Amino acid sequence: MSGRQIPGFLTVLCSLLLICATASAQNSNGSIVGAVKDASGAVLPGVTVEVASPVLIERTRAAVTDGQGLYRMVDLRPGVYTVTFTLPGFSTLKREGLELTAGFTATVNADLKVGELAETITVSGETPVVDLQNVRQQTTLSRTTLEALPTTGRISQLVNFIPGAVIGNPVWQSVGGLDERANAFSAHGGRFDDNVPIIDGLPQRLQGGAVFVFNQLTMQEVGVETGGIAADRNTGGVQMNIVPRDGGNTFSGAFNTSHTSPSLQADNLNDELRARGLSFSSSLKKHYDTGGAFGGPILRDRLWFFSGTRFGANQQYQQGNYFNKLQNQKVGTDPVYRVTFYEPDLSRPAFTNDYYHDVSLRLTLQASKSNKFVVSYEAQPNCSCFWPILELGPQNNVQGTPEAVGAHNYKVNYLPLVTWTSTINSKLLLEVGGSANVFDNETMRTDPSVGTDTIAITELSTNFRYGSRALSLTHAGGYRIQHNRQYRQRASVSYVTGQHSLKTGVDVAEYSEGAPGWANDSSQINGARSYTFRDRVPQQVTIWAVPFEALWRSRDIAAYAQDQWTIQKLTLNLGVRFNNFNGYAPETTMPAGPFVPERVFPRTKNAPNWTNLNPRIGGAYDLFGNGKTAVKASIGRYTPYSIAAVDIPANNQAASTTRTWNDANGNYVPDCDLHNLVANGECGGWSDLTFGQIRAGSTRRVADALGG
Repeated sequence: MSGRQIPGFLTVLCSLLLICATASAQNSNGSIVGAVKDASGAVLPGVTVEVASPVLIERTRAAVTDGQGLYRMVDLRPGVYTVTFTLPGFSTLKREGLELTAGFTATVNADLKVGELAETITVSGETPVVDLQNVRQQTTLSRTTLEALPTTGRISQLVNFIPGAVIGNPVWQSVGGLDERANAFSAHGGRFDDNVPIIDGLPQRLQGGAVFVFNQLTMQEVGVETGGIAADRNTGGVQMNIVPRDGGNTFSGAFNTSHTSPSLQADNLNDELRARGLSFSSSLKKHYDTGGAFGGPILRDRLWFFSGTRFGANQQYQQGNYFNKLQNQKVGTDPVYRVTFYEPDLSRPAFTNDYYHDVSLRLTLQASKSNKFVVSYEAQPNCSCFWPILELGPQNNVQGTPEAVGAHNYKVNYLPLVTWTSTINSKLLLEVGGSANVFDNETMRTDPSVGTDTIAITELSTNFRYGSRALSLTHAGGYRIQHNRQYRQRASVSYVTGQHSLKTGVDVAEYSEGAPGWANDSSQINGARSYTFRDRVPQQVTIWAVPFEALWRSRDIAAYAQDQWTIQKLTLNLGVRFNNFNGYAPETTMPAGPFVPERVFPRTKNAPNWTNLNPRIGGAYDLFGNGKTAVKASIGRYTPYSIAAVDIPANNQAASTTRTWNDANGNYVPDCDLHNLVANGECGGWSDLTFGQIRAGSTRRVADALGG
């Protein structure tokens, strides 16, 4: 299907979906459903069912039972509710203390007795614990639970409390909750790349390994879905549904702080290990984490606010890695570039250095009885400084010293979000929302001793890389800015009756990486060169095709429809989702560098252009009819989490080439013409004669892999 056909197809599809079905609320909120009967067991249509809770800015919601005595309330914020049933000729029945969680559908049935309407029967009962409607597998952690758990309150630590969940990367495993990077995990053998955090129905998975640490103090609760994912979600991986706190008619707040030091940490380092060369163990250097949150009414029942802040740092020593004692001592006679040797400074062990700061504000406005608006903004300048010392190089397991790694500095890192919810009537609900993830990941030099003249050197005898950073042309391989933008929009309409909860919606996500002119600096790799030594003797020179920038854009458009259809004790969950993912790379001009001329990379389109139609089917059966046991089954087809375009011409160029180097005069200067591709002077010929060019045949995907 061509790109031009997609908008027209979507228009027709959405029109059909709106005719046949419209949407239930996003899973960030809960639902209350049930049946109302009289004392003889006969169904009662026309009963007014009202729910009330302090978490509702409009205070109450109402519905009326249908011809089968069924009712359904959707889009209810997590909290404690009172449900009231009224019908002329019958006593009023009130159920109190019902605690509703995100994504949970509570079944609350009622038997009304004949009597005066003014007569009220109040029942304080247990909250239903079995969801008889939804088929998804979910673990919900309320604010009370999050506060009580013996953790520092980071969302990454939820993996420890989800059955069947595992961390995405073993290196990210956090002991004591100190590691902020563990933002992805999977369950039941799924892909950890499909793990998606969701706020107000909008996915917030960031591309490019971005670090955005959600503040637990501003969360009402977190619902973690691990199976049976409905059609309003794209992937089948773990869905972390974050429900933010809205404020309320009462002022409230929270404060959290944690501090620790090496004196509070134990290790198993003994004399035997010291005799074998282990001078210290990987241990804590410094850790603190402090945050606060506060919210309440600006105008009661009309405008609420909730704000939060959090700041902290985490530093951990890394075993077997030390700063370079000789970093500032130049060897050789190169008049332009600085060459050094490496000698570990045993008094200065390497350490990671992560710091973060979060500031957020959320406003909730009940503009009218039927219309609610939410506006939120969260900013998080942070840094994963020295973090790559945990990484291993692509060849020979080469590890970088602290001076030779990059500080991933997120100076620009913010998330604005807007939603509008309109209750058209007791059966129709409209939801619209949008968000933007804006961040620039600048890989910076980590130490003042690293100048733009400091050459990166790999010492083969010790497998250490020192001096400066030169791994690849990616943002993490040298020194440059990764410019990323992600924009999301969603719209849905809900049609709800006692028997059906019908839903249709449209999701649009737009992604981009790179911006023209942002990466025109040849010092992305110092001197556009790096050296390889063995026992301090030069072996080879690598030259790099800098400056470099790979630009790409993509768009993911989806339309879906789903229905929860209750037939006596059986509730069917039926859904279908249409997806089109299209990516391209704009024409890109890279200016000339020390070893490459100006390069023009052509525009690519439909790379890829994937179209999928994914059914989702499930059922929940109330086995004994008492609401305490449910048998559930589901099956669905899902697409993997995708954001990036593929086959970007700039990525297909030969990024570097090596040449042997015989430093005959011992001046640590490659005395040859590095531009000359054949052997000359002290240098051998280029190992890759296509250096700086787009490699012929480097695109390995056939047309069917890019389309379909």
